[in-house]
Amino acid sequence: MRQVARRSFNMLATDHFVVPSPGSPHEPAFPPPKDRDTLSVEDIIRFSRRSWRICLFWMAVSLGLGGVFAILSPGLYTAYATILLSSPPPLQADEVEIADARAHVDNQIQVIQSDEVVGRAVDRTGLLEDEEFMRTDEGLRERVTGYVRSRLASLFGTELPTVEPNLRHEATIRLRYGLSVRQLGFSNAVEIGFTSQDPYFSAELANAIAGSYIENQRELRLSARAEAALDLQQRLTELRDKAFATEALKKLPSDPQTAENTRARFREQQSTAEVYRSLYNALLQRAHSDSSASSLIPTARVITAAEPPHRRSWPPMILVVAVSIIAGGVAGFGHALIREATDRSLETAEDVRRSTGLDRIAEIPRISRSEWIVLEPSEQCLQPIYSNDSPALHSTMSKVAARMPGVQGHQRGFVIGVASPVARSGSSTVAVHLARVVAETGQKTLLVDANWQKPLAGKPMLNADPGRKLARAFATIPTDHNGLECLVLRPTAPTSELNASLSITAALQRLQQEYDCVVVDFQSTDLTADLEAAMDVISAVVVVLKARRTSSDHLEAILHIIPAEKVAAIIVNRMGA
Repeated sequence: MRQVARRSFNMLATDHFVVPSPGSPHEPAFPPPKDRDTLSVEDIIRFSRRSWRICLFWMAVSLGLGGVFAILSPGLYTAYATILLSSPPPLQADEVEIADARAHVDNQIQVIQSDEVVGRAVDRTGLLEDEEFMRTDEGLRERVTGYVRSRLASLFGTELPTVEPNLRHEATIRLRYGLSVRQLGFSNAVEIGFTSQDPYFSAELANAIAGSYIENQRELRLSARAEAALDLQQRLTELRDKAFATEALKKLPSDPQTAENTRARFREQQSTAEVYRSLYNALLQRAHSDSSASSLIPTARVITAAEPPHRRSWPPMILVVAVSIIAGGVAGFGHALIREATDRSLETAEDVRRSTGLDRIAEIPRISRSEWIVLEPSEQCLQPIYSNDSPALHSTMSKVAARMPGVQGHQRGFVIGVASPVARSGSSTVAVHLARVVAETGQKTLLVDANWQKPLAGKPMLNADPGRKLARAFATIPTDHNGLECLVLRPTAPTSELNASLSITAALQRLQQEYDCVVVDFQSTDLTADLEAAMDVISAVVVVLKARRTSSDHLEAILHIIPAEKVAAIIVNRMGA
């Protein structure tokens, strides 16, 4: 049996395992950390798995805040009225005509937003008498500015000039804040929108502005036509006077030469009068045709009147949801990046390798309850975990034991310490499986339960010798073979950490002479200094880390108390938990 087990351990020992050369007993086993410069797909996947909960949490928070904003923020309603502008006079060049049409629409949009049209809407709707619309609430900036100006004026002995407010101008400015005008596509249609908290007020103001623009354009056209008619009338009067200003030739002079000259001047006057009559008739006909045609030229008109909207235009729910999701995702991703940059927890063997530079690392995945095998009920003084067995953990401990020269060479009195830097990392589970693996080789093996601070389950079974600092009790852990001996160390009375450490060290020194291999289940180093106190007796140490709970600082602290040549392995437990 012993030869078969030894042959199996030799086969496991063929795996590559780097062990540094022995150094000073006080040399720390913590070489400078190695930074990783490359980013692999594995790292991205691991980052995504660790960060999706944070991103989801921030998205939920952001959606909640967005919902509160949408509920508490005052709703705004926008009503739209559409008008069709009159077409500009056509030009011959197509490109110039298109450019001129666009410029015409842009010009009319500026006209709609001008004080002339908006002020007319103020007058038509009677906003100057609306107390709610004209109410002035000075903000913090205005109050601070007014106070500073008044203090400066009193300091220099001057008085601030009093300016009478122009209410119509202020109403026009306020009305322009809620006004929006845009061209619909490339057409001559223009959409006039007005936004306020009252949907009926929005529709009223949108229609009022559209009506003010049309009325303004009609007045401009009438004024232009009146000026043109007056000018034409003056020109017709002048031509009429010139066309009918000639007088008939009544009597010719007796002198033939003078009579001929008179007839010539008369014919010239008649010719000039005929020309003026022709001009007068042509201008009169043109005036008549222009007057008839001008009545047929279309003007701007409303093609869609504004109606009170039923849905709020602000805040838009789709936009709020989209912004909330994006903001939450960005916040979650940023939080995850910050946590990744500041988090020094160890999750995989690669993290331990980068932090320590060591290559003696083993990984133990998370083992579910259904995968554990309960061999037999344990004795009362034993920890319940000692009676559980896991084939996966057993295989990992076989590889770890195969890489220990003291176990392979059957070195008598070989003491293996199993410890963790933080509590509840699974060091007891690792210790009992390691002891079982070594016991299967035929060596006389003992498991020492040095968790003296844990509660005592079977106190009557302990050896309560008053001369001992820690009482002892032997028990048998069930295994697949003949069982594993276990020594339980527990105090029967309150004791100090120093007495407990001295008791553990003295017990190990005696047990070295009786057993081939002693596996010691130490308490975590953050609770006691038992591991450091017994370092002279211990031959090798197995450090157990709990994935994502143990940081590189914890690992560095425990490795600084262990000589480099005694670090047998570092085990990352409960990976993927």
